[in-house]
Amino acid sequence: MHQALKGLVFFDCDGVLTVEHSSWGVLHEYFGSRDNSYFADLYKRGLISYLDWMKIDIALMIHSYGRPITKKDVIKALSGIRIRSSAKRVVEMLKEDGFKPIVISSGVDLLVSRVCRELGISECYYNELLFIDDELIPGGVPRVPPDKKLEIMRELTEKYGIPMNKTAYVGDSSWDITIFRNVGVSFAVNPCGMACNHANYVVDDLIEIPEYLKKLFR
Repeated sequence: MHQALKGLVFFDCDGVLTVEHSSWGVLHEYFGSRDNSYFADLYKRGLISYLDWMKIDIALMIHSYGRPITKKDVIKALSGIRIRSSAKRVVEMLKEDGFKPIVISSGVDLLVSRVCRELGISECYYNELLFIDDELIPGGVPRVPPDKKLEIMRELTEKYGIPMNKTAYVGDSSWDITIFRNVGVSFAVNPCGMACNHANYVVDDLIEIPEYLKKLFR
């Protein structure tokens, strides 16, 4: 007999399930480009689309690298990103307690899919890079623009028949603040900057989360 689903626990990936704050930032650093905040601001102001921003970021990487970037190059660049030591146990505990963990990340597929596979999370949403004949091309499939996460979450609550007040979200950045305001309970993982001021709970380690949820979602 299957345990009844108590609630959904949505995780960001970068800086939450991983130690490193941004997979995009790691790629920029590896390929010698700059993660220019100017383009992030253009996106926030609605002047470019998220696909535009992806194209610009990748074009900057290719230009700075000075030669074509292959899928093997990208995998190598991301290989140093570490999963938080307690993450696997936390996922196991949540499942044991009747919660479904789901990852909704604006990070890149080659990292997020690895994290989900290693942690045993079956449902994961992320942006996809574009490779043609193994060569990275500016563009991709923007499945999770940062300002569309809440929309995806609402679709999933309908799919599983779980009300929003029975959901939790674990994030770490200013992009997560709107989500914090719309879920049953929110957690910010240190370091979390201004996002720390908007979450219900700020945690230093993911291992703190299951106990909070057991008390809150009885």
